[in-house]
Amino acid sequence: MRDKISKILRKSDQDQKEIIKKGIFFMGFRATGILGGYLFTLYITNNYGASLNGLVVLSFSIFMFATIIGRLGIDVNLIKFYSTEKNWEENPGLFYRVLLKSFLFSSFLVAILYFSRDFVIINLFEKPRLKPYYFWAILSIPGWVITMLCAGALRAKGYNNWFAFFINTGRFSLAFIFVCILGWIEMNPINVMIAHLYGIYVLTLIALIVTVKKFKRVSFKSEINTWAFLKESFPMMLSSTIMIFLGWMDTFILGIYETDESIGVYNVALKLALVTSFSIEAINSSLAPKIANLYLNDLREKFLNLVKFSTRLNFILTLLIVAVLVIFNQWFLGIFGEEFKAGSVALIILCSIHLINSSVGSVGIIMQMTGKQKQYQYIAIISLCINLLLNFILIPRYGINGAAIATAVSLSVWNVSGCVYLKRKENIKTYL
Repeated sequence: MRDKISKILRKSDQDQKEIIKKGIFFMGFRATGILGGYLFTLYITNNYGASLNGLVVLSFSIFMFATIIGRLGIDVNLIKFYSTEKNWEENPGLFYRVLLKSFLFSSFLVAILYFSRDFVIINLFEKPRLKPYYFWAILSIPGWVITMLCAGALRAKGYNNWFAFFINTGRFSLAFIFVCILGWIEMNPINVMIAHLYGIYVLTLIALIVTVKKFKRVSFKSEINTWAFLKESFPMMLSSTIMIFLGWMDTFILGIYETDESIGVYNVALKLALVTSFSIEAINSSLAPKIANLYLNDLREKFLNLVKFSTRLNFILTLLIVAVLVIFNQWFLGIFGEEFKAGSVALIILCSIHLINSSVGSVGIIMQMTGKQKQYQYIAIISLCINLLLNFILIPRYGINGAAIATAVSLSVWNVSGCVYLKRKENIKTYL
């Protein structure tokens, strides 16, 4: 394995070396973010148990669904638009205009969710205890939307460390700090969600300051029609929405059929399995603007070499991570408490599917950065339908293991279908 990695590094060109270099920094930030998330979860499980963790996770699933809609796909389209130096220098106004529209829209979503709270909490989930956690979760939505749009713009310009901090490190690291402070003042379960809110808005403030500094000026003037930009972003929003749905739909449906405890156990297995996405997220953080630029300038050979390189590197790194998690799964789950070892099978299923998907490459990023967002959207919709169907069939029968199987199958359909499309229609080979 070490020889394979060394061979890849020796053959790397400048772009590939930059992906490795920035990817290493990104993984550092991602690891810090994951650690913050684990500490946050450990605080909940050690002080309040799996049941409260289930309520918090259910609140976060609603929060994530709403924020992805509130972003309107703008964060992804900003990467594509600002990957060109000219747009960054001459058109900062577009960023501020779409940021304002997204903030207003996400605030409107908060109002809708607030006034429909009884339907969601009582009629849908039948969990009255969810109410206070739901309230603090939805208040965080506009802040996270703004943060993600800032992160998208910074990612386009190559500020990967800031991008990694905002999407990975900041949220739960800050939330953990705040929950410790609030817990020191008074031990109260609701402190968990209040700390999350504080962490989000501190992060939002930092994101705005950094982005404004990088643009060097604030302007709402733009030659680009922002409504046309939003229209172009819409397919990206649908694809991103479906991606979030695929990541959180299992938790959402578990909330309908299963107990708070089961949701809490499954979430821990899911969090551990997310470590396997370290490598692809690290690679994609700098890969996206590079392949967008290479494709735009018709540098096909260089484009294909970069795609091939990223897939090989991702698979090797994912294999190492999956091996550790699968072999020591009981030990990792036991860190959170004996009751969480019940998530062992779910963890192995989720880890295995991440390994399989790593072998087909960064399909989503490639399709979106090469103008195939509509085709990607269609594939995503099919995958979501499969995910919904399987979740409703398998969760009532097999609980958290059924949720893991549903997620595994739908993610495979998504990635493999995209891989096949790129090969047949564009002659772009993303797989090993």
